[in-house]
Amino acid sequence: MLYTILVEYYVWFSLLLLAITWWARRANPKLRTNLLYGYGLIAALGFLLSFDWVAGVIFGLLVLEFGRLFKAWLDKKEQQLKG
Repeated sequence: MLYTILVEYYVWFSLLLLAITWWARRANPKLRTNLLYGYGLIAALGFLLSFDWVAGVIFGLLVLEFGRLFKAWLDKKEQQLKG
């Protein structure tokens, strides 16, 4: 069932991944630019070549970006509790 949802909202998940990457990686503009080009290339090729499995890849990258943000938030909270 999740796979069907991923394929149905493939473009929206791709746009969300690009937006989250743009916002989350603002500290390092060169890395942010490279990631945006890479993620955009993966999304565009997957869409144009009609590879449904790329929807899972996009979702996985989205989860990794959110996980990175969540870990940074938890580390910040840990430092507040220690200090």
